[in-house]
Amino acid sequence: MTMICGSCNQTGIRWVGPLSNLTRTECPHCGGTNCQLVDQPEPDEPDTATCGCGAEGEVNYDDGTERRYYCYSALSMCSP
Repeated sequence: MTMICGSCNQTGIRWVGPLSNLTRTECPHCGGTNCQLVDQPEPDEPDTATCGCGAEGEVNYDDGTERRYYCYSALSMCSP
């Protein structure tokens, strides 16, 4: 995840200090310290997709190879 500066709204904020004792963050653009924006949690919404037949629903990851939406219709385009 990229940290964004709260002062200049640019990305690239980096941690400063030895790896065993990181002391602060710093913006390379404006020189601000500890000015990163607070992470906003993303809403927990299910991934949805539209099937070839027009039905819409949650994406099924059960096949383990790619994201697909299975509406389980009798149409060949819908079958898993």
